[in-house]
Amino acid sequence: MSLPRRVLPNQTYLITRRCLGRRFLLRPDDSLNDAFVYCLALAAEKHSVEVHALCAMSNHYHLIITDTDGVLPDFMAWLNRQLAMCVKRLRRWEEVVWEPNVAYSAVELTGPSEVLDKVAYVSLNPVSAALVPYPERWPGAVSTLETLSAGGIKAERPSVWFKDSAPGVVHLALSTPPCFSEQTDYLQALETVLDSRLLLLHTERRRKGLRYLGSARVRRTLVTDQPRNKKERFGRSPAFSALTQNAWRLAIQRLRAFRLAYREAYRVWRGGHRRVAFPAGTWWVVRCAGAAAAT
Repeated sequence: MSLPRRVLPNQTYLITRRCLGRRFLLRPDDSLNDAFVYCLALAAEKHSVEVHALCAMSNHYHLIITDTDGVLPDFMAWLNRQLAMCVKRLRRWEEVVWEPNVAYSAVELTGPSEVLDKVAYVSLNPVSAALVPYPERWPGAVSTLETLSAGGIKAERPSVWFKDSAPGVVHLALSTPPCFSEQTDYLQALETVLDSRLLLLHTERRRKGLRYLGSARVRRTLVTDQPRNKKERFGRSPAFSALTQNAWRLAIQRLRAFRLAYREAYRVWRGGHRRVAFPAGTWWVVRCAGAAAAT
């Protein structure tokens, strides 16, 4: 039996979804950038999801979101379908867009330190990949200090897939994560982390005598290309992020308790006792098979 995914309301996640064979199907251009932000804005509004950070790389994307209503699978299914339909038409691509047989990664962020760490990770992804020296120079959709301070990004309706009745222009709100009470304090803390990591990245790059690829060369990349470096087909996909030993201990205790309770409830349910209550956060067997879940 595969491990169950725990879906709880008001949970903040780092989300990652990769393209088929790591192909550059999300390579930045004006049409793709609009499509990505447009689909994300509609998906977030439809499912009451708060978006805190984003980065659309050429062959994958990252999001930091808070799932207010506990409907993450619905949100991801809707977003990935709409975005895939846009990509297929914009790229004239006939195969699947997302890596098959591999679920999206959803890493639970256990507190403010973890959220800040991953927001910085997402914003600096193009720099860490040695593509551009600063997030602001990434030609794709990315959350920067400027867009976070402004509160969001606007996007026009893609020329493909969506009907004329769909909104012509949308505004993707980029909100302060709920674990931070004040936007000013959050942005100041984020700026400190970004500056520190940028300094380390630039210092290491200079030490090695290496340059950045540059936005112009990124835009010229063929969408059917793949990275030269090989990657393991099945890597580790953590369930949560915890930066301290105490946070890790608490997170693993909660996760183990959920999985043990789920396993026992599933055993009873499969035995014919359909009134057994699954632990709070159970998704598939409750949503698709009519089982009950604790609140």
